Amino acid sequence: MYIVDDPTLALITRFVGTPPNDAEQLDSEFFYRQIAAIQAYVDQFPEREREQRALQWIEANARNYRQAWQKRVAIDILTHTLCADCPLACQREGKPCVIHSRWLALLQRYAANELSSHDYVAHSLELLNAHKAQLKVSQRHVGLPESSFSDSQETRLN
Repeated sequence: MYIVDDPTLALITRFVGTPPNDAEQLDSEFFYRQIAAIQAYVDQFPEREREQRALQWIEANARNYRQAWQKRVAIDILTHTLCADCPLACQREGKPCVIHSRWLALLQRYAANELSSHDYVAHSLELLNAHKAQLKVSQRHVGLPESSFSDSQETRLN
């Protein structure tokens, strides 16, 4: 899914979310649903006015419709995307960890225009900072042999 209008959401989906295997299908679904919305709108007018009314709808609503669709799909994808190496997640149950859940709540507030992109980023960083010690990925967690990760490398990561 290509996001044009929202740089913050584009960044999040690019670096946090994994693109769905059915991205082309999502794009097709978007166009079919938008066409259906336009058709439902113009059906209330006489035949001779429908083309003009369709153009008016597109001019007035297409951008907002696309933005709402992108936000909804991005949140749906990110809700079901778990961090593969999260030290807190219960991978067997397929549920996100507490931090991921709180982050999703921030993302939903951002998508609902309750938070600016600046506030979203600030709150996300605060969330990560508050749980920094819990999020530290250890050698044993990622399955690296003890000798492959030196103390000096660990220090540079902190």
